[in-house]
Amino acid sequence: MLCFLFSAIIVLLDQIMKWYVRLTITVEGASGPDIFPGLISLTRIENNGAMLGFLSGQWILLAAIAFIASIVLVMILLRYNEGFWGTLGLSAVLGGTVGNLCDRIFNRPVSANGTIKYGAVTDMFRTEFWDSFPIYNIADIFITLGFVTFLIHFVYLTIKPQGLETSAANAAPSADSPALAAQPAAARPQNDNFTDVEALIAAQVAQATETSSYAADGVAPPVDQILGEYSSITPDISSQTDTTPDISFTLEALEAELGSLDVGADYDIDELLREYGLEDDVNL
Repeated sequence: MLCFLFSAIIVLLDQIMKWYVRLTITVEGASGPDIFPGLISLTRIENNGAMLGFLSGQWILLAAIAFIASIVLVMILLRYNEGFWGTLGLSAVLGGTVGNLCDRIFNRPVSANGTIKYGAVTDMFRTEFWDSFPIYNIADIFITLGFVTFLIHFVYLTIKPQGLETSAANAAPSADSPALAAQPAAARPQNDNFTDVEALIAAQVAQATETSSYAADGVAPPVDQILGEYSSITPDISSQTDTTPDISFTLEALEAELGSLDVGADYDIDELLREYGLEDDVNL
């Protein structure tokens, strides 16, 4: 993964710089050339404590803390998606932590009195314009910058308005928009008024009437029968909307009633109405 490659590059740069300082500045506390005159110079310090001398001499505890922190950072980078800037920040912190951990384990400088200084981290950068600022190394730089980057990224994700995330995702064209009108009815998004469903039903009923076997007889089948035959096109459409014309029962009832008549006999409209008791309901 690229994040671990970035961390490995930080460790490599840190160890190369420390090796160079140990090689060229053989005495602890001695100064080397200015990197940026008036800004940053080289001074070798072997620090067996934390920053600002905190926990001085407790290198085993500091090494254990750095080891645990490295494992936690690796697990976070493997299991969670922190976004580009979040991942970049954590990778920088991981690289700096491992760089200093290598010193805690392998660096064995000899102090001025001839004793071995176990667990010391080699620092070398001195800020010329700020005498009280602690001397630091490349690993410290990336730990600080990585932590600040991740913190800013985390704060931004926490405080930014939630509407910014969802406004673009929820934005949809209106039913009257040209882009939506150009789409086929079946491809349009459905809404609560089922306008597009009505159009879809009408189109499918017309198509079914023209293409079904009933069309050869010149008689259109009931609407619910058509929808039943073409249920694969509009599954469960009757349960989603009330737009299906309620004429199927009327057609079936008339078919049942008229089936008892002698279709060969001549009936006029008055006789039919009187026979079925409808003369009072119709104004002839």
